[in-house]
Amino acid sequence: MVSIDTLAPASTTQVLWLRPNRALSLRALRWAAGLLAGYIMLVALASSLAGNAFAPLFALLDAGLVLLVFAWVWRAGARAERITLSEDTLEVARFPTQQPSVRLQPYWVRVRLQPGRAHAHLTLVSHGKALEIGAFLGEEERSALCRQLEASLARLRQPAQSPQPRTYS
Repeated sequence: MVSIDTLAPASTTQVLWLRPNRALSLRALRWAAGLLAGYIMLVALASSLAGNAFAPLFALLDAGLVLLVFAWVWRAGARAERITLSEDTLEVARFPTQQPSVRLQPYWVRVRLQPGRAHAHLTLVSHGKALEIGAFLGEEERSALCRQLEASLARLRQPAQSPQPRTYS
């Protein structure tokens, strides 16, 4: 999901927030995980009554692993990237990582959407270095972001329009 903010109506600074789309809220995820764990335990109980004495033990291990994976997926959905574009800098900050933000000069930045094996890679290229952004976005969102960044960078690169002097005859 891409959300675009401008700091002030007259400001040229633009902030783009990139976040992965979450299919479920935290409450719905807890319900789904609880239902899945309940079904696992129900099948283990039925299997135990049929003579499999180890089914409850393996069901506990399985349910615990499923809950851990659900928690890991939820935390992975909390990541975000903030792209701040102003006249003198383009800054990419990633959250919740402790990595320092990357600053680039917008005049030299080129936006590239390069095909890959699983999905296309959206990269910012400047001075021979490439920085991938929006890896967690869908294909359509990634191509829309590419168009948005190219349009914003093109606007910044245009020289300021100075008013034409009036001539009186």
